[in-house]
Amino acid sequence: YLRKAPRAPFFSPQNMKKFLTVFSIGVALAACEVAPSAALRMQASGLASPHVHHGTQSSFIVNDYVNGLLELPSGLDFDGEVITGSLEHELNVAHIDGDGEDLFVPFFRGAKRAITMSIPGFEGEEVKVKGVFNAWNSNATFLEWNGNAWEAPLVLAPGEYAYKLVVNGKEVLDPSNAVTVPNGFGSFNNVLTVEGGGGEAPVAIDFQFVQEGSLRFSGIPEDQEVLAFYNNRAVDVVRDEDGLSVWIPDEAKDWERAWIRLYTARNGQHGGDWLIPLKFGEVVIDTKQLDRKDWHTSIMYFAMVDRFFNGNPSNDQPVQDSTVHPRANYQGGDIEGMRQKLAEGYFDALHTNTLWMSPITQNPEDAWGLWNQGGPVSTFSGYHGYWPISNIKPDHRFASPEELHLFIEDAHANEQNVLLDYVANHVHELHPVFQKHPNWATNKYTADGRLNTQLWDEERLTTWFDTFMPTLELRNDTVADLMSDSALVWITEYDFDGFRHDATKHIPMNFTRLLTQKIRAASDNHVYQIGETYGSDELIASYVGSGKVDAQFNFNLYDAAFEAFTQEGATFDRLRKALESSLTYYGHHHLMGNISGNQDKPRFSSMASGHLSMSEDSKLAGWTREIPEPTERGYRKMAAMHAFNIAVPGIPILYYGDEIALHGGNDPDNRKMMPFNFSDRQQQLFDRIARLNENRNNIMALNYGSTTVHQPDPHVLIIVRKYMEQEVRFFFNNSNEDRYLEDWDITVPADGEIYQTRNCGQFNQD
Repeated sequence: YLRKAPRAPFFSPQNMKKFLTVFSIGVALAACEVAPSAALRMQASGLASPHVHHGTQSSFIVNDYVNGLLELPSGLDFDGEVITGSLEHELNVAHIDGDGEDLFVPFFRGAKRAITMSIPGFEGEEVKVKGVFNAWNSNATFLEWNGNAWEAPLVLAPGEYAYKLVVNGKEVLDPSNAVTVPNGFGSFNNVLTVEGGGGEAPVAIDFQFVQEGSLRFSGIPEDQEVLAFYNNRAVDVVRDEDGLSVWIPDEAKDWERAWIRLYTARNGQHGGDWLIPLKFGEVVIDTKQLDRKDWHTSIMYFAMVDRFFNGNPSNDQPVQDSTVHPRANYQGGDIEGMRQKLAEGYFDALHTNTLWMSPITQNPEDAWGLWNQGGPVSTFSGYHGYWPISNIKPDHRFASPEELHLFIEDAHANEQNVLLDYVANHVHELHPVFQKHPNWATNKYTADGRLNTQLWDEERLTTWFDTFMPTLELRNDTVADLMSDSALVWITEYDFDGFRHDATKHIPMNFTRLLTQKIRAASDNHVYQIGETYGSDELIASYVGSGKVDAQFNFNLYDAAFEAFTQEGATFDRLRKALESSLTYYGHHHLMGNISGNQDKPRFSSMASGHLSMSEDSKLAGWTREIPEPTERGYRKMAAMHAFNIAVPGIPILYYGDEIALHGGNDPDNRKMMPFNFSDRQQQLFDRIARLNENRNNIMALNYGSTTVHQPDPHVLIIVRKYMEQEVRFFFNNSNEDRYLEDWDITVPADGEIYQTRNCGQFNQD
C-alpha cells in the first residue's frame, strides 16, 4: 500500500505549498469534525511496549501483551518464559498471533556489557559492595581479592551507578573514587561510570511535515536502522535522498485516536523515538484536538488530603492522645475541601488537569509509631492514609461515599483526571484481613532471627514497614486475588482514573500483572497506573510496560535536578547524564512522573534557600528547628525546577504547596497545612508556574515533540523540543555570570533561566 516517494526536494516551494494546503485543510476539518459512528480509540498505553533483549537471555511474558503464539526474530528461541539467542540487528520485530487480536512487539538489542569493578586496598578485611547495580543488597555481589584489589565482575549498560562499600559491616566510601553524590540522608555515595560501546552516534530524526497522507522525516545515515509502527502493526519506512516517509493507513480514518511510532538505532545506541497522535486519519497539529484521556498531556497536582483544605469541619476528628504532636495529628483537610477548591477554579488557574490524592481508605482511630530521634517525642495518627484498616471504604474523616462520588463527578465535568494513592503492599495490624488470616503476612523475623522491618533491599518482598504494619504475602494467589479485587472497587464503584501505587518495588510482579489484567477487563477506559520505586533506572523500568504499570516516578532524574537547582555553583553534568539515562531506559515519549517534591523529601525551596543542607538529616531538622520562609533564590529556583519538569518528557507533578514555594524540612515538616492567603511573592511564583503549565497545555512540541539535550558549558543546559514547525528551547544557567551562547545567539542571565519558543507564541521572559 506504499507509494513511491516523490523525487523533488521536500523543502522545494511547490512541496511546501502542498504542505501548507494540507495543514490548513486539517485545521478546518478539526474545527467541524463529525466523528464516525464506529470510531475506535487506541490509548497510547495500549501500544505494545518495546522488549529489550540483553546479551543472550531475557525473560518474556506473552500475556503481558495478548494471549497468543509468539513468533520471534531470527536467532532467538523461546521456552515459554525465557528467550535465548542473539539478535542480528539493533531493532527487530516479534509477532504475537492472538485469538482475534494480534500485534507486533518492538524487540531491541540491549547495550549491557561485562566490566570489572576494582577496589584497591582493604587487604585482609571483609569487603562487600552495595549499589543500584545489585539493588543495594551487599550480599548479592561477590568480591574476590586478587593480591592488589578487590574485584567483582558486573554486567551493566552504559550509565552511572551509585554505590557504597561495606567494610567489616560498616558502610564507608570508596577511597579510590573521588566521585560522590548526596544520598538524601545527610551522607554520600560513590558513583561508578560505565562508558558506552563507541562508534558514531545515531543522527536525530526530525518530524518535518505531512504530505498527501505521508509523514515526512529527515534523513539518516545508511547504517542507521529505523523501525515504524501504526498502532500495533509494523509498517514500512520509505527512504529516499531527502528523508524518510511513513504512510498513514486508510483504516486510521475510522479511529478517533491512532498512533504512528518511529524508532532508530546505530552502533548500540538508540536515536530517540517518535510518537505521533492521529485523529480520524489526520496528524494532530493542535493540543485542542487532545483531551484528558491522552495521558501525555497530563500535568498532575499531588494533594495530601488532610493538609490541603478543610471543606467540612463536621468530619474533623483528630486523635485524642496527648502523645501525638499537633503536626503528626489530623488537621481537617478532606475531599469536600478539594471539591470546593475545584469549584473555585484553583486548579483551572494553575492549569493542571490531573489530581492525585493521598490514600483515603479507612485508617485506625488511635495513635501508633514513635518519633524519638531528637526534638519532640511523638506518636502518630494515620492522617497520611498509609495505614489501611480497610481497602474498600473511604475514611470518615475524609469523605462519605456520597461526597467522594460528587467530587469525582465534578472533577470529570471539569476535564480533570483523578488518581487514588493505593496501598497494596501492607495493611495495619487492625485490618480484618490480618486479624482473620495472620498467616497471609510475610514473616516478621528473618531466618537468622532478626526483626524483618525496613530491610528495604535485603528483604525487598517480605520486609515490614513497621512492627504494626504487616506486609502481605502477595505471591500467594489467594491473597493477590482478594487484594486486587479490593483495588478494583475504586475503579468500578467510584470511577477513579488511575492509581498511584505505594512501594512498588516491594510488591511482587504477579500482583501487578493480575491487577492490570482485571482493570483491563473491568474498564473501557485506560486506567493509568504509576508506581513508586527507588533504585537504578533499569530496576525502575523493569516494572513499566505492557501488562505492568504505565510509569513510575523518575526519582533519579529528580535527585539530579534537586541537586543542580538547589546547590550554589552546581554544574549540570549529573543532571544531563540522568536525563540521557532516562530517555534511554524509558524512551522519549514516556509517562514517567517528574516531581517537584513529595511527602518523603525536604521542601525544595528550603534547600535552595540554604536553610537546609544536603549533609544534614532534613527530617531531624524539621523536628528540631523552625525553618524560615524562602529567600528570593528559593522562589527563583523553584520556578526553574518546575520549568525543567515542563521541558522534559514525562508528566510534570507539583507537590502541593510547591506552586508557592512552601518551606520545611522532611516529614512531617513538609506536610504543613496548605495556606491560601498568598503573599505577593507567592502569587508571583504561582502565576509563573501557571504560565509554564499553560504553555505545556497549548504546545504540541512539549507533549509529543522530539527531545535534544545540549550542555555547551558546565553550568548551562539547553533542552530543545520539536514537533513539525514548532520548536521550543529552554535555557538554564546555573553560574554567577551571564552566559552568551554564540551558537544560539542568546545571552542567558546569571543564576537564572529564560524560555524561548519559535513559531508557537512567546514565553514570558525574566
